[in-house]
Amino acid sequence: MNPRARFPLLVGFTLATLSLIAQEQKIASPDSKSQTGTIEGRVICSDTRRPARFASVLVIPIPTFDAQGNATLPKVKGRDITKTNLEGSYTLLKIAPGDYFVVAEMAGYRSPVAQFRWDEVKEMTPVSMKKLAEQLPSVHVEPGKTASAELVLERGAVISGKVTYDDGSPVIGAWVRVQFADNLPPKEHRLILGLVPGWGYSTDDRGRYRFAGLPDGSYLLETFIQSNSSANQLADLETDTDRSYGSFPPDIGLTYAEKTPRKKDAKVYKITSSEELSDADIEIPLHGTYNLSGTVSAQGNQPPIVWGLVAVQDINDKTFTRQAVVSSDGSFQFAHLPPAKYELETDGLSNQLPSVDPSERKPEHHYGSAAVTVEVIDHDVSEVNVTVPEQDSKQVQRPAPQDH
Repeated sequence: MNPRARFPLLVGFTLATLSLIAQEQKIASPDSKSQTGTIEGRVICSDTRRPARFASVLVIPIPTFDAQGNATLPKVKGRDITKTNLEGSYTLLKIAPGDYFVVAEMAGYRSPVAQFRWDEVKEMTPVSMKKLAEQLPSVHVEPGKTASAELVLERGAVISGKVTYDDGSPVIGAWVRVQFADNLPPKEHRLILGLVPGWGYSTDDRGRYRFAGLPDGSYLLETFIQSNSSANQLADLETDTDRSYGSFPPDIGLTYAEKTPRKKDAKVYKITSSEELSDADIEIPLHGTYNLSGTVSAQGNQPPIVWGLVAVQDINDKTFTRQAVVSSDGSFQFAHLPPAKYELETDGLSNQLPSVDPSERKPEHHYGSAAVTVEVIDHDVSEVNVTVPEQDSKQVQRPAPQDH
């Protein structure tokens, strides 16, 4: 039977696609490929001496500096990344001329950039460039030519464990993060899982998690439960214009191993690349923590506040901070806070929702900021009112919250 008769749409689509490809090939100038270069090579695993199959390979542009220290970088595109094949070979096509570090990453193996900060890689200086050169092969890409880089992956350490509630039941779908125990601010955190993370983030149906490919070091483990990230897949997308969430319980903030909401009290795990630690368990308490809720309102004739953030910080432990979103009715809620004296402070307040179409946005009103001191002892605290002044100056308040 004639295939055109059996699959007329498929054949028509195929012919149209081939026609477009042919047209693109005609339109492209004969020397367009000669304006870029190619990088190819092979990646192997050091422990097995076998090919690293389906490893990710990408480039990091190396800047050139002028006499004044100004940097010029080759242009990197989102598609300047690839995967190795079954032989461990890779090819990066259409790479702009310039100098690059070449990085390979695969689950279970140490990323060569794991000891670096994001800014050391993204906004390279002569110092960080020298440090990276000690860890990574580099290539020089010329128009119309092929450069090569052979890469070796080193097996990393493993930390695994379980996340449970204090009644013994597993915490399913909790997010787990690992970080160096160096007490650095977030902007100083290292790229522990590399530039292409994608494994070991949430607990399974038994509450288990596993981080592999870690470099030598001392680590902290933290977990949190996010409750409002799902949507009904049966929704009619043509008529469903309401993008607000339904009724969800509040998230459970950070809990550190073994069983503490405070980073300063977290257990530290020290491992080397040859180790596999399997009992780094985290327990989330069901009792002994409390909720804190209230409203944010605008003082005077200002428009109502419909979105923003409220940050809470333990006055006696500056490492303990949380954030809550201000809802469209001005309300906010913190859940599972340990007993402490807290300062609440507003930030990023707005008179319209972020989801509003840009063409429909009203003029943005600029609110002041306000701070409130609240003490949580042995019960929930509610009806905390944070009144925001018109001027952009912090207004410290001492409310009389209602206890429950």
